[in-house]
Amino acid sequence: MERLKGEEHSKDVMHAVMSTRGPFIVCHACYSTLKEDAKLDPRDRAVSDSVSDEFCVNCYDRNKILIDDLAGSTE
Repeated sequence: MERLKGEEHSKDVMHAVMSTRGPFIVCHACYSTLKEDAKLDPRDRAVSDSVSDEFCVNCYDRNKILIDDLAGSTE
């Protein structure tokens, strides 16, 4: 199986970003933004749990359970 290369294929890829309580699953655009803003360490771990403030609407919704858990929500 050939590995996909290039930006045109990477925009459809989801990335895992580790937080203190588990992985966030984010789109390529959110991942790129976090990398550019240095909010991830070299091993793709979030430098703080506030990285969710940078997520697009879809990534925020996808990770809402983990975000609520980090915020201490009782729902």
